[in-house]
Amino acid sequence: MKQLPDGQWLDEQAEFDPEREFVENEVAIERSKEERRKNEEEMREIVTSVMKIKPKALEDEHKAENEKASQIVEEAESLLASKSSLALDEAINLQLMMESNVAIETTGGSTPGHYYDHHPYHGWGGVYRHNEGGVTTGSGVFDTAANKMFPYAYARGDGSGITDDNDVTTWVKLFFAFWPRRNGHIRVLVPYITRGWYQIYSNDKWYNSKEATVDLELHVRLHQNYWAGSAKEDIFRLHDDNINRNGRIDRSGQLYSGSMAIGADRWVIAEVGIRARVETEGSGSTARLDFRAPDFVRIPWVRFDFS
Repeated sequence: MKQLPDGQWLDEQAEFDPEREFVENEVAIERSKEERRKNEEEMREIVTSVMKIKPKALEDEHKAENEKASQIVEEAESLLASKSSLALDEAINLQLMMESNVAIETTGGSTPGHYYDHHPYHGWGGVYRHNEGGVTTGSGVFDTAANKMFPYAYARGDGSGITDDNDVTTWVKLFFAFWPRRNGHIRVLVPYITRGWYQIYSNDKWYNSKEATVDLELHVRLHQNYWAGSAKEDIFRLHDDNINRNGRIDRSGQLYSGSMAIGADRWVIAEVGIRARVETEGSGSTARLDFRAPDFVRIPWVRFDFS
């Protein structure tokens, strides 16, 4: 077998789509900036001159909303964040043993069948932030030995929401591989297990433009000579302008890639990635997706269906 693609090449490939998405978002925000600034000036004129609401009162409201949001997040973390992953891992491992007849780890084959790769050989994580005065933080940690990803994304808005965007997108990816010994077709089955939590809060009023979004998405794509299109699954998404919700995101499921024609004696790479996206506009508006250890997103194995 030839050597697997090295980590530097995989890192370059892994960051291409996230970088492109980030640039597209930045361009869209920049194009609307002047129009949004004018809208905010018009609204401020109405609020202060017509409705006689003092600028100091608006500033005090922004401060109070931010303080309330901080308290809400602290309470949610205390209530929802896992204290230990040992019990979760034991239950998951037992379930996998009962559901699977996989006895041999294999990453190559010459006859049609199902071939399992239990161990990703590389991982990548990246965080992309847009900050206009609020809070934007995140982390994209992974553990290839444990088949786990730990995405974290947290944003809190600032101001009226008309001119401020505070967003975070965290990506984490694991790479699996298969060595075909003849020509054929391949597709990949990806089981996943999520253990994490979310908080979303926004208190919109007629004279501002507040909203918040949390969005968690899984994808898989294949490579041999070129990258095939991604198959995606929306695991969890919420968006609203008046909302105060939190909870656990403890899910399990599976995702199939598309089918791909492949040649013999060349590695097939399966990229499995999680994307945690949070968006906020306006003071106090809060969006958080937290899968930091001991919580996690786990890909226990990848099955290459070879025909």
